[in-house]
Amino acid sequence: MSATKGSNSIYGDAQARRRSVLDAAAELLDEGGYSALTNRAVAKRARISTGLIYQYFAHKQDIFVMLLHESQLELTEYVRSLPRDQGVAALLTAVVPETTRQWARVGHLVASWREADSEVTERDSIRALRESTDQQFAELRRALEEAADAEGRRLRDDPALIPFVWAGLMGLADTLVNNWARGLVEKDALVVYSAGALARAITE
Repeated sequence: MSATKGSNSIYGDAQARRRSVLDAAAELLDEGGYSALTNRAVAKRARISTGLIYQYFAHKQDIFVMLLHESQLELTEYVRSLPRDQGVAALLTAVVPETTRQWARVGHLVASWREADSEVTERDSIRALRESTDQQFAELRRALEEAADAEGRRLRDDPALIPFVWAGLMGLADTLVNNWARGLVEKDALVVYSAGALARAITE
């Protein structure tokens, strides 16, 4: 979080104030899950008035969605930066640290958010989130296609392919974050095995 820039304090810098709100929200989510995320709690943690939060976020859902949106954009850029020349399994192995970070940061709370805010009508933030999800999946597909081509293979032609890969990556992230496989297999070995199994399932 950037508290100051030059002579401007956080109270005079709208971008820094907005960032402080998101950082405070992320801390609260880490500590207490989605139920801990209230505008009042965020304002207290960010050391600003509750009224200021409403200048940037109309609802606590918008704060959570923005964190998820940011995480998806970061993952999209991360995937875009990865080399494709080592094949699909290597690409998936390289993706795992970032998907695991995304899961640990906000992804594991999506179900709680949807359950808690199921009555909230569609908002601009939700539409933006859908767009970033589409971008994330499109970049993942492009990367997988190029990685498959690099090893003389191609992806299976099935609309379920990307959701299947994503489900595998999120399941692996959950296992890594919660250390479900402790005593059974080392984390690195689990990642390599999982990436290889996914690669075999989606290529021909």
